[in-house]
Amino acid sequence: LGAPISPPGYTSETSFIATNDGYKTPAGSLSNPFPTGLTAPLGSSLGALTAIGQSFSLVDPKAKSPRIQQFSVDVQRELFFGIAMEVGYVGSRSSNLGLNAPGLNINALDPSLLGTPGLTSAVANPFYGNGGSGIIGGATVGQYQLLRPYPTYGSITALYSSYNHARYGSMIFKAQKRFSQGLTFLTSVTYSRNLDASAGGPGNTLNGGAKGPQNPYDTAAEYGLSNINTPWNWATAVTYELPFGKGRPFLGSSGKFVDYIVGGWSINTIGIMRTGFPLQISQATNNNAIFGYASQRPNATGVSPATSGSLEDRLNNYINPAAFSSAPRGTFGNLARTISMRGPGQANLDASIFKNFNITETFRGQFRAEALNATNTPLFYGPNVAFGSGSFGKITSQANFARQLQLALRFSF
Repeated sequence: LGAPISPPGYTSETSFIATNDGYKTPAGSLSNPFPTGLTAPLGSSLGALTAIGQSFSLVDPKAKSPRIQQFSVDVQRELFFGIAMEVGYVGSRSSNLGLNAPGLNINALDPSLLGTPGLTSAVANPFYGNGGSGIIGGATVGQYQLLRPYPTYGSITALYSSYNHARYGSMIFKAQKRFSQGLTFLTSVTYSRNLDASAGGPGNTLNGGAKGPQNPYDTAAEYGLSNINTPWNWATAVTYELPFGKGRPFLGSSGKFVDYIVGGWSINTIGIMRTGFPLQISQATNNNAIFGYASQRPNATGVSPATSGSLEDRLNNYINPAAFSSAPRGTFGNLARTISMRGPGQANLDASIFKNFNITETFRGQFRAEALNATNTPLFYGPNVAFGSGSFGKITSQANFARQLQLALRFSF
């Protein structure tokens, strides 16, 4: 059966066939869904002819075990009103990090050969006529193919390649107040810097990342701001019980009827604010794809890619295209893997009001009014970062939902 890593010869797939007559009768049964048997892997029986003429993936034979060093130091101190303050530094150094997707093509053309005359010209295929298909199946082939390290194969994607390394450092400021006098809160601010050479990460959905290295022979050039680098991150949660009603500073001696109206109320908020992720610009047309290079970046012109105005005013021109120019075939763009310009940040506030009340001594109720994304602030996906496409620099979709209001009653006994 298929697997995430499918080296040729040692994996195979047997497709399930439900019917052979337009679903009039089943081809098999639940007890025997593969009546003709499973296709067995061929193993090494084909020797050097395994996957000949084809592209395939394998686990990088040169992969190393990852190494991660983490360290931190912090100072904590209690301040006035029972507030605890913490200031700390958290950092890490990582090496030999594996990269599963998109992997590293170890059968790409050596960049030193890009100036070869007639590189893209069709020449006689010396492997033609010896059986096989794909790369070796035609009478002619591009000269570049014969100059690859393994000319009888297409792309050979090495998964979990260990070229990625990372550095992370952050300052953390945190204040916390345990519940007293009706108030509790926790707030933290993190200022960080994250660098790596990876093409993946959660930031891909917001900044258009996940591009393979434009030069697999120079992975050091991929090192830069991480796709998930967001320097400023602030999060806070607050709960405050209003000081009215029985047992409270105000109207504490009022009757039961007044307490039902003004007592037992609390306000809760959870807020998040963070800067956006750095953008990863690549060319919509990879002119170097035929040489086995996963991506191609444009050249920087020296013009700032940032545009002016509010975010809402810039949805159709978030990036200035004059900041880039196309890199021709046989060259690598001088743009870094990620640039300092960032996609839209995030600001979200969830708020709720609770009302607790006693029906009997053991039967209690709670009324809830909750607002998700209470300020109705949109979180936009990053702009289109494929330079040369018709929608380059435009933001076309939103990642969160509009304000949602909900009311609820809860009873406990």
